[in-house]
Amino acid sequence: MFDDRIVCFSNSSTLPSLVGALLVVDGTDFPGIHIAIRNLANDFARVTKGDPNPIQILREQQKGVANNADTAIIRLEKNGKLDLGRIRGKWESYITVVVEQPFLGCRRALVIAGSDKRGAIFGIYSLSEQIGVSPWYWWADVVEQSHSEIYALPVITIQGEPSIRYRGIFINDEAPALTGWVLENFGKYGTEFYKKVFELLLRLKANFLWPAMWPGYPNPGATFFTDDPENQKTAEDYGICISTSHHEPMQRQSNEWFADNPDGSWNWLTNKQKITQFFDEGVRRANRFESYFTLGMRGEYDKKMVTDDPTSILKEVIQTQRAIIKEIHGQEDAVPQLLALYKEVQEHYESGRLEIPDDITLLFSDDNFGSIRRLPYGEETGRSGGAGIYYHLEYVGDPRSYKWTNSNSLAKTWHQLQEAYHRGARQIWIFNVGDIKPLETPLTFSMSLAWNINSIKADGLAQFFSAIALREFGPRLSTEIGAAWLEYDYLISLRRHEHIEPTTFSLLNYNEAEIILSRWKYLLNAAESIHHLSLESQHPSIFQLVLHPIKSSYIFTTLQITLARNQLFARQRRNSANTLFQTALSLFSADFELSEEYHALLHGKWNHIMSQAHYGFGDTWHAPSRDMISGLCYVQNRQNSNAVVGQMGIAVEGHEGVRPGRCNEESDRTHPSRRDLVPSVTLGAMTRYGPENRWFEIFTRGKPRIHWSASTPFSWIHLSSESGELAPGEDDARVEISVDWEQVPLDFEGEVLISISSQEGDFEQIHLPINGQKIPDSFMAGFIEGDGYICIPASSCDVKFPYRILPSTAVSSTDTDPTLWLTYDVFVFTNTPTASLILYFNMTLDVDPSNPMTYDIRIAGKEIQTYRLLPEPAKKGELPVGWWDAVQDCVWVRRHQLGEDFTPGKHSIEVRLRSSNLVLERIIVDLGGLMDSYLGPPPSHCLKKK
Repeated sequence: MFDDRIVCFSNSSTLPSLVGALLVVDGTDFPGIHIAIRNLANDFARVTKGDPNPIQILREQQKGVANNADTAIIRLEKNGKLDLGRIRGKWESYITVVVEQPFLGCRRALVIAGSDKRGAIFGIYSLSEQIGVSPWYWWADVVEQSHSEIYALPVITIQGEPSIRYRGIFINDEAPALTGWVLENFGKYGTEFYKKVFELLLRLKANFLWPAMWPGYPNPGATFFTDDPENQKTAEDYGICISTSHHEPMQRQSNEWFADNPDGSWNWLTNKQKITQFFDEGVRRANRFESYFTLGMRGEYDKKMVTDDPTSILKEVIQTQRAIIKEIHGQEDAVPQLLALYKEVQEHYESGRLEIPDDITLLFSDDNFGSIRRLPYGEETGRSGGAGIYYHLEYVGDPRSYKWTNSNSLAKTWHQLQEAYHRGARQIWIFNVGDIKPLETPLTFSMSLAWNINSIKADGLAQFFSAIALREFGPRLSTEIGAAWLEYDYLISLRRHEHIEPTTFSLLNYNEAEIILSRWKYLLNAAESIHHLSLESQHPSIFQLVLHPIKSSYIFTTLQITLARNQLFARQRRNSANTLFQTALSLFSADFELSEEYHALLHGKWNHIMSQAHYGFGDTWHAPSRDMISGLCYVQNRQNSNAVVGQMGIAVEGHEGVRPGRCNEESDRTHPSRRDLVPSVTLGAMTRYGPENRWFEIFTRGKPRIHWSASTPFSWIHLSSESGELAPGEDDARVEISVDWEQVPLDFEGEVLISISSQEGDFEQIHLPINGQKIPDSFMAGFIEGDGYICIPASSCDVKFPYRILPSTAVSSTDTDPTLWLTYDVFVFTNTPTASLILYFNMTLDVDPSNPMTYDIRIAGKEIQTYRLLPEPAKKGELPVGWWDAVQDCVWVRRHQLGEDFTPGKHSIEVRLRSSNLVLERIIVDLGGLMDSYLGPPPSHCLKKK
């Protein structure tokens, strides 16, 4: 996608045409090159709507010299037609060039030459992509872009070496979705399935695979090496390096062991001889094939070893495994090997008791949720085996599994992969992709960076989305699709789907839930418009890649918020609670219907692929076996409320009510709320620099219709509606309050009463504090307190190198010891000794034990205060205290007291980030008015420099 262009589609008599051109491949070339050439021939047919390009396989006599061992490419070089010097000896690189008279009978040819087998394969598939065939043409049914004319450009291009040496995926947690689909379409995880996987990987410029292995159905689950005896040979033919997952050593899989051995038998202390034999058989079986051997050992089914000294056992296991490799291959380092430092294995490594030979690749891991736990530092960066990362795009485990749909923020992924690369983890990147679908976009993104780490810049996320939209769907709707994907990325960055509960987003403060819903609704409208406007032939791919992820996310989020509103309204005894009851059931049904629509695409091609249940986790991480929603409430709509509270209810922004739905001694249906009930009808203050509107709602809580009216004591206080009629079962009335600040006296400070009455005899008064003060003319630029807080996006200051702005307004540093500060000017009205500074950092972890993440704070140029982001873990390698909540919230929140000197007036807040892994998202000054919410308040009023 980011390669230099080598073809064009405009008519030219001077450029060689590739339509119907003979595809020439050397007979001695690697089988994977021949497979790629056959696919290229078919790709030309797809694009031109004609026949596949003819293929000629050069034999010895056709090269011009009998019994000559040179390939056709080498002959071109020897004849002075081609210069391979710039790729010779490089890893997986390739050159493309138009050559004049390459051999007898050919006037001009586009030559693709690889530095090795995969270099040539990648060059061939790059041409396929450039003529209009997406890597996802089969896996996401992306329609080829048709061209009747295709010409080779007179340019020389060189691609490679890749940024990461081994780049691949882990097919994991594949039941019920992928397994159900595979069994229905292929019968087993055999060669016909894996051919599709191998081709996809190569088209994405990947070369590495941990095959499917989850214990499931039919018992004992998938086993790459035995499900189909041809699997490993087929991988070799295609050019894919096979390894086994982080807990499956020596080219053996767990299901192989448990097919013949009972539970409890995977124990080194009690079954060492048999396990050693098991390892030995794996190495011998893989002898003829490109393999990367996973070393080490965990307990049964990817759990900790049950023993008093697991570190000693792990050390002995690795020594035994190395001895087996030496016996079979002649020396311990004869074949590539890795040790996955996953979960407690990292703790064993950090203990210092494990001596890992230098040639073994250290495979570090994330926390299963996209935050890398550790990266090489010091002497680790010079190891001959290098280092890599095992990174999750889906996961099953604590604190809650996520395997239903794409919930990966690519902005976050970009930052973490950049950290991995720049800190020296460049040998292997392996991504846990679950069922492969529906992770098409994050997988494309990750492989793009693995091939070329500089292909996507810090501010290039929008360009990336536009580029893949252009590739997959052409120019007609690419701008709209790219924008939709960008907004989707932002919304899922807030919290993963499975971590959202009805209580997550605030219904009462900052209009948080409503803003989230409105953004999802706007995005859904855009996606439906894209689907409607797209060509009919593109509908299946648009549905899979654009409409389904957005619509399913909209339904999911809306249902969770609807459940919350239903419960709140029921507590308030609103009749509308019952409407929300029905809405929730309709949304629940719509969610399943959308999955059924997916499964019916293209006559059922993708049946089962979206069958992962995703509602009803409860208090466990385990994925539900079947969708279930709970907590729905229903009020008795044939019953009036107690006359003492009346049939008209009032709810105000920021408060659900004092003892809502109960009869209170202070209640009287003909009088306003008094004494301890006043907070339930008191709004947040309105100022010139706070929210533009406040709101209250009028609702029915009995059988009769309500005819209401509202009034204010000042003409400069405006209501969006001053009267209306409410019928039980219909929508409640929301009234927005705004203020004409031009008419408000500067010295006005007080609480006004807004009166609401009904013809049926109800009466209530809403308390609204108003403050008319202004900032002095001397304050020229900065953020201004509006409602007891100041909220500042981190990127709103003057961001200069070494700082950089990341997507979604976050800021990070490229320097671990910057001299520059991030400076934020603020103006404060409130005088409080308890003012505090709250910093929101994106969820990252200390990847360098020798240099934990720290940041500095300085207020008004005074003493510098230095803080460590994360506490020291109880044991080296453990996750820090607070991770459980932070990983679901996607942020670390750190609060610091500002002290008594933070008085009314202007202040400068300075922050310095002392690690490139620190990502600052927002800053909040809490002056006593900060309300509970998930995301925090919206940005405060900002006065810009003139």
